[in-house]
Amino acid sequence: MARLLADRPADALTIGDMARQLGHSHGAVRNAALTLVRRGEADQSGSGQPEFRANAKTAAAAQRAVISPPGTHSPRAQTATACTTYTAAAAPKQTGPIRRAGGQLYHPRELADLPDVEALNRLRDADVPVLLYGPPGTGKTSLVEAAFPDLLTVAGDGDTTVGDLIGEYTQDDAGAYVFQYGPLVTAMTEGRALLIDDATLISPKVLAALYPAMDGRRQIQVKAHKGETIKAEPGFYVVAGHNPGVHGAVLTEALASRFSVQIQIGTDY
Repeated sequence: MARLLADRPADALTIGDMARQLGHSHGAVRNAALTLVRRGEADQSGSGQPEFRANAKTAAAAQRAVISPPGTHSPRAQTATACTTYTAAAAPKQTGPIRRAGGQLYHPRELADLPDVEALNRLRDADVPVLLYGPPGTGKTSLVEAAFPDLLTVAGDGDTTVGDLIGEYTQDDAGAYVFQYGPLVTAMTEGRALLIDDATLISPKVLAALYPAMDGRRQIQVKAHKGETIKAEPGFYVVAGHNPGVHGAVLTEALASRFSVQIQIGTDY
């Protein structure tokens, strides 16, 4: 990671950019990039989609000895380590506060013997969608923002339309109509995490536009834009929020079945 940044000192690279060049998962690249930033060996900028750039210490970090011994990344070695990577004992206990994109600090809580941000990252790496449910103010959105620096968010309500998710035609400064892609398409094409907040306030007919992106097809058709087919890049991930006590919130069977892991968030601390 440090070598890639050091070789391109003038460029600001996103997690997706680096993952494509290095051939590693978005989760692994994200963790490595944030580690470099914490050690002062790289700089981070941007709020919604963070970008990383080399600084004066990056080149020196790139000269360090290779951590993995020869053969570590052979197929046999990968198979041998796959069973141990996701054990609680091997997990890095990130219990200290995490600075979210807006600058606020998030204090991780315990979830299944792991810091909750680590648990969500492991679920993302395994491509297991998560539904977080609980009353307002319990830190559902804060948790997702802390776990996924590349997050895009859709604030759901009864007026949310398919266009709000996929995109729609808008008028530019010259008066021409151009198609503006929505957050779902952006998250799919850039391999980013997408939070559907208050998903159960959105009409089931609107949410149905999301489902093909979450199942084995991992693609959607943008009927409003020449029937274009959008395919999800590696790293694309969906997490949803549900407030059961809010008037009008309905957790349909179709929505619930898309989230094989559902986590109750009962308190902020």
